[in-house]
Amino acid sequence: MQDIQVPAMGKQTFSLLRSLGYFSLALFLLDILTIIVPLKFTDSIWELNTYGQIVERVPLLLLSFPLIFFGEYSARTKWEQITTKIISWMALVIAILFFLGVPLGIVNTFRVQNIRQAEVITKAAQQSGSVQEIADRLNKATTDNEIRNVLKAMNPQQQALVAKISKPQEVKKKLLSEITNSLTQTQTQSETIKRQISTALWKDSVKWAIAASLSGLFLLYVWAQSKWARVGINY
Repeated sequence: MQDIQVPAMGKQTFSLLRSLGYFSLALFLLDILTIIVPLKFTDSIWELNTYGQIVERVPLLLLSFPLIFFGEYSARTKWEQITTKIISWMALVIAILFFLGVPLGIVNTFRVQNIRQAEVITKAAQQSGSVQEIADRLNKATTDNEIRNVLKAMNPQQQALVAKISKPQEVKKKLLSEITNSLTQTQTQSETIKRQISTALWKDSVKWAIAASLSGLFLLYVWAQSKWARVGINY
């Protein structure tokens, strides 16, 4: 058995700090498990949200490794010879996954952007469709009676009031003007919402990509610095 000198801070302090590291890593893995289950691969929205949630929780992961490896061999129990080796390789695997997640996150951002914007376009088309139908019917109505019939169809509960309209042509002109303004407003709102969706998605995507890249680099550094754990020592 090799005699390894324990620094002045004491074995209890080493155990406490490393225990915090193990618990932090366990909590991170448990959190990730709840995020990814149930699996929905090929679902771009799920993949992007899952990727973002994992990256948002990365500080807990990064904190766990320095705590676990703190003090290298000093005051370690025998079971940690295998555990630290596994965790050292885990750092490399997670780093690679973070790097691979960056291009996948960018691709999924494009896909989710297209999906969300298509939803906005569909909703705007549905809203404009009924209004445009009324406009088409009004444009086809040329006589006063035809205009009144269209207005009655629009307001079945106010047919008596529609019948008393003295200048249907002016009402038609006013309604068509209001419909045109409404369609224009709907289109403008649709474009604004599409820009807002794009901005929000890319803001988060860029943040996650940078965070994942930096985290991957840090984990590579952790893996390199924990070579002692992979080499092992006879306790």
